[in-house]
Amino acid sequence: MAHKTILSVQDYSSVGRCSLTAAIPIINACGQEIVGLPTSLLSTQTAGITGFTFVDLADNMLPAYKHWEKLGIKFDCFYSGFLGSMQTADAAIKIVKSLKKNGTLIAVDPAMAEDGKLYAIFDNAYKRKMIELCKLADIIMPNFTEGTMLAGINQQLEPNEANARMILKILNSNGYKTVLLSGVSPDEDRMGTALLDNGRITFQYNKKINSYIHGAGDILSSVFIGKMMSGMAKEKSAQAAVNFCYEVIKFSLAKKADLRYGMYIEQCLPLLYNK
Repeated sequence: MAHKTILSVQDYSSVGRCSLTAAIPIINACGQEIVGLPTSLLSTQTAGITGFTFVDLADNMLPAYKHWEKLGIKFDCFYSGFLGSMQTADAAIKIVKSLKKNGTLIAVDPAMAEDGKLYAIFDNAYKRKMIELCKLADIIMPNFTEGTMLAGINQQLEPNEANARMILKILNSNGYKTVLLSGVSPDEDRMGTALLDNGRITFQYNKKINSYIHGAGDILSSVFIGKMMSGMAKEKSAQAAVNFCYEVIKFSLAKKADLRYGMYIEQCLPLLYNK
């Protein structure tokens, strides 16, 4: 397995197993090095928790990246998740433009919307900024709502296969070559992803669990990137990501985890080793 170094740009919630606290152990478990560039530091994740602390780290992003440049550190992949502000998104865009000159693979999870609408803290200006970042990417990893928005569809759609195909075909015609669309559900029993890869659309499913699971999207994207950068084909990487999400959710629910604090990723990491 070739050694790859992945730069991941997203927030760091010390408690909650999401964003960087999910990406770091997962990508390590896939056998690859991850360098985290936090956009902000939070005491906990924010869904269902009040009183959390927050420190904006946007001013540190470009200086940190320039320091790595001086040290000669190279990145095989850039992987962004939740950015959170126009300033952090602008910094991410500048970093991506620099990395693209060196042939770095650019992967973006838009992390801006769900359930048919933008997150409450975002507006249309932020959406346009995320579209600008996505346009620079080799791979985008939207959920169904974000995929609909990126395709320019101004209505909420049922997350079925027909609509997934329509979204991916529009995105392909708009220049996106590789898209991992999550939250696709063909029936009551299955949920997973639709993958567009150079014009070909495939679906990856596992059993559906009818619960809102904080951090599942971060886990999915991280496994997909970790496996792909380990040399696994994109379609198999997507299926591995769907399968791992299912196993982590099932295990966490069985152990009656307080899901505000994230799923029990740690106990499930062996499922990723050398597979």
